Amino acid sequence: MGYRLLAVGGDAWVLDAAKRACAETGHALEFARTGADAVLETARDRVDLMLVDLQLPDVNGLAWLKMLRQTAGGREVPVIALTGARSDAEMAEAYDWGADDYLEKGVNPAELAARIRAVLRRRFEREEQLGAPLALGPFALDPGRHEVLLRGRRIELRPREFELLEILMRKAGRVLSRPYLLESIWGMSRQADTRAVDVGISRLRLRVGPRAARWIETVERFGYRFRASA
Repeated sequence: MGYRLLAVGGDAWVLDAAKRACAETGHALEFARTGADAVLETARDRVDLMLVDLQLPDVNGLAWLKMLRQTAGGREVPVIALTGARSDAEMAEAYDWGADDYLEKGVNPAELAARIRAVLRRRFEREEQLGAPLALGPFALDPGRHEVLLRGRRIELRPREFELLEILMRKAGRVLSRPYLLESIWGMSRQADTRAVDVGISRLRLRVGPRAARWIETVERFGYRFRASA
């Protein structure tokens, strides 16, 4: 299936890597030099995924991502954020504002193509394989509705946070290693050098609040586990 991708920013590496990645994946690719142009493009026509250089020529990339999530056309668009120099703080903020992946510019275009496939598969093709609703502890999770209730009240989770909570609940009582979660949720190699899992868990805990967060346990040196019972 072919998707429509939009590369945002004027960086030569981003444009070249996007072209090479889309040549490999077979998806259509268009370009927007500035953040303003990208917002207009999402309002004009459907965009299935954005490759966004966080060093935009007209606006701070993270501020732009926050603004994008407040528009009708950009609220649900998957975004892969591309940065010149990776930092945990920037990665955390990018994920907090709904980035689906975060990569340092200069990665192999084949790696970028793999990340594109993983994000598109998670966001679109996963809908065909939704599991049954779950109810554990204070949580009730319905994949079909993409809805989470916490003690009967609906809470809003980003797509990555929702997927993390779902896989933890489905495997309640089992310790899930960081490499396993990295591969299952982020679509990355188990050998990838990243703190994405820890950042994702931290954001999920913040979203659900300190009481409910106690159901998501850290198992020292191994990974994370959802408590099987009270």
